Amino acid sequence: MKKKAEIREKMKKCLKSFDLAEKSRQSAIIIDKLTASEVYKTATTIAIFMPMSFEFDETSLITRLTSDKTKRFVIPKTLPARQMIFTDFPYDARDRVLTSFGVTESRSNEAVTPDLIIVPGLAWTLDGKRIGYGGGYYDRYLAHFTGQTASLVYDFQQLDVTSSAIDFEAYDLPVQQIFSAK
Repeated sequence: MKKKAEIREKMKKCLKSFDLAEKSRQSAIIIDKLTASEVYKTATTIAIFMPMSFEFDETSLITRLTSDKTKRFVIPKTLPARQMIFTDFPYDARDRVLTSFGVTESRSNEAVTPDLIIVPGLAWTLDGKRIGYGGGYYDRYLAHFTGQTASLVYDFQQLDVTSSAIDFEAYDLPVQQIFSAK
């Protein structure tokens, strides 16, 4: 059985050394697939994560959401006890803060419930289970979430195994849809 911790470290290294031209190419394809999908078209409030430099490049998705007046755009905010909420994206830079994780968050504490969450992670199995960073923020939130979930995944992040081959816990929930360049 493969260990999540080992896969997590391997994927971080792969992401940090990922060729920028290939990253850009795959990002464009994946975001086009997402925005053409029914799950995106029917969503009114979309939660995306604010990526670290080596994570999935959501730049063009953020640009689309910013200009699309039919979609509400929310981002995660971490709270004590490894809890998380989503807040409206703060368009004014003075309303943002950089966390100790190196991620941009809103200063607001007004929670918004999305109907689609773009779930981050490091690796995904064929049956949609993801290996995140190990903090459990998304797992805790998703345990009570009734909307749609999706992930944007570079080709090498999709593992060629099912979740039974990895040491997942009962609280590790699969995402409903995976969008990749494949």
